[in-house]
Amino acid sequence: MAARRLPPLNALRAFEAAARRRSISRAAEELGVTHGAVSHQIRTLEAFVGTDLLERAGNRFKLTVAGEQLLAPLSSGFDLLATAVISLDRPSVRGDVTVSAPPALTCLWLVKTVGDLLKQYPDLRLHLRPSNSPKEVIASDVDLCIRYGDGIWPGRRSERLTDSDLFPVCRPDLFESGDIGELADTPLLCAANSHEWDLWLATVPQGSILTGGRHYLGNHLAMIEAAVGGLGLAMGDNVTCQRYLESGTLVRPFPESVRAPASFFLIDAGDHERRPAVTVVRQWILESFNRKTALAA
Repeated sequence: MAARRLPPLNALRAFEAAARRRSISRAAEELGVTHGAVSHQIRTLEAFVGTDLLERAGNRFKLTVAGEQLLAPLSSGFDLLATAVISLDRPSVRGDVTVSAPPALTCLWLVKTVGDLLKQYPDLRLHLRPSNSPKEVIASDVDLCIRYGDGIWPGRRSERLTDSDLFPVCRPDLFESGDIGELADTPLLCAANSHEWDLWLATVPQGSILTGGRHYLGNHLAMIEAAVGGLGLAMGDNVTCQRYLESGTLVRPFPESVRAPASFFLIDAGDHERRPAVTVVRQWILESFNRKTALAA
């Protein structure tokens, strides 16, 4: 078998850190080298692959298409290496890991799937914080955050977990006949505002039949649980509603969905390598979302 032709490891590390942190200066600080050293390594990698990875404008840059394509598998690869080393001595993976995530994601996905991880690493102590607070993204006592947004959190590493597709959901008995006309007067359930409903209704012509009043439940978790209770139609998504749809607790009366303007991101300070327990939980979250995306494809 022919030997693999791989770029220099230092060049890969420099590019991954700069692309992940959206800053050559922050990458240099993370790696303990100079700004010039990071720039040199990235140019070495560009020469190796034969294409630009960064589109430079003075001291700023943005990733090219090739750079975006390389970042995700490269970040996952470094995490896999860290996890592989940790797994050589699994009993040593112990300690507290605090994860802050939106209430709907915490209750409808995280607590329903994390059991296998905790069985594999019994010495982990997980602290879950159902929250949308922006303060927890930079809080010193929060190790990992999952947030819905544009991926830009200054001073923090962020990695996109998945895009979000929006579609109405309701309890099956509200849609027994299969005729969407019977939903015309059904109340529309909203979270804190009706932006997602407005987006879906503006995009899907069939939605014009929905003329029922609107109830505001305060957050997505309350909205989805109100739909489970039969209060009306909620604006669901492919992440938080997955298990309810698979079990038949909720159904989709309309096949049409629209892409949400934001995505789910995993956010951290970028220094988790010093804490094996955080690395393990971070990798589990990434792999779980990768499996969800693969199943949906």
